[in-house]
Amino acid sequence: MLGIDLSTKPFKVQAVAQLLGTTVDSVRRMVDEAGIEVSRQESGPKTRLFSVENIFDLAQHRSSKRANSKPRVKNQVIATIYAPKGGVGKTTLASNLACRFALRGVKVLIIDLDFQSNLTLSFGYDSELTQEEALEAGMSPSRTIESHFGHLIPGWPYGRRTLADVIKKPYGEAGPHIVPSDLTLDRLDTMLTYEVLEGKNSDLTIARLLKEGQSGKDPHFDTSDYDIVLFDAAPAKNRMTRGALLASDFVISPVSMEKFSTKALSYLSSVLTEMQDQFERSPELVIVGNFFDPNRVRVMGQLLTITQTYQEAWLDQTIRRSEDFPKALNGETDLPLVLSKPSSTSAIELRDVADALLIRLGVIDG
Repeated sequence: MLGIDLSTKPFKVQAVAQLLGTTVDSVRRMVDEAGIEVSRQESGPKTRLFSVENIFDLAQHRSSKRANSKPRVKNQVIATIYAPKGGVGKTTLASNLACRFALRGVKVLIIDLDFQSNLTLSFGYDSELTQEEALEAGMSPSRTIESHFGHLIPGWPYGRRTLADVIKKPYGEAGPHIVPSDLTLDRLDTMLTYEVLEGKNSDLTIARLLKEGQSGKDPHFDTSDYDIVLFDAAPAKNRMTRGALLASDFVISPVSMEKFSTKALSYLSSVLTEMQDQFERSPELVIVGNFFDPNRVRVMGQLLTITQTYQEAWLDQTIRRSEDFPKALNGETDLPLVLSKPSSTSAIELRDVADALLIRLGVIDG
């Protein structure tokens, strides 16, 4: 499946170097080594104009080159990004992390488990649009959603499909891949509830699917080529979220320092404890401080409370409060923040959080 043309402004070589954390000369060398076709400005100086897809292709090329010269830690990880309450920047964090991981050459599959489809929308896909409506509006039908995670579940009553049929690749093969969502995803929660009523253990349905996918044994859901599988789970504690948590090695929980609630973290901690007691398994908690303002006394008091109570779970890197986030949430940019404003303080902090998480999750060697 081809990447979607999101009509974004092309990147000049300086921005590409910043996104990849390297020099302009290194970018030019990589383009020549990889044989990647980059368009040039039609008038005036023949400046190279990179597409988003070009940038992710370069990131993958660099990663492959490093892997050939130096052993790389290869530990496939499953993680769920989840917060028990909304408004904490969960989906914004999810989309930006997926992009930053891919810019490190990590192969990422992100699964939208929220039928409100905010993550899906952030990657340029309209879950409300039918193919007919897209054609009438002069848009590519590939921007519409025909399938979601439910279609990958064995026994799905509406016809099971393969991962290759379901995934979207907004930035090409080397960028993050997404299993999109739409309103009909709530049927999966209904299906899992019926399984419980029939005496089946639906809590581990998703865990079994992921285990088969990691090993490559399930031809419909082969995830063996991915370094990390990320779930973006809805704030509600429904059966899909519970299943994703039980399938995960880690749960990444963003905490808004502006709207911090000790109840939310306490609740999540109790959920994980219950899972451990019932199933002898639960994901390791990682807390990411979001919308952090060190100049506010109240925020610093909240930080002290969290770090004392959840010392081992707290990630030292945080993301400060910025006006860039409301703009991203309001759809004022076509791309996740780390791509649309790579030199901004917020993008740099998101990069540092992503790098710290990759080490914490064991995907790369620190």
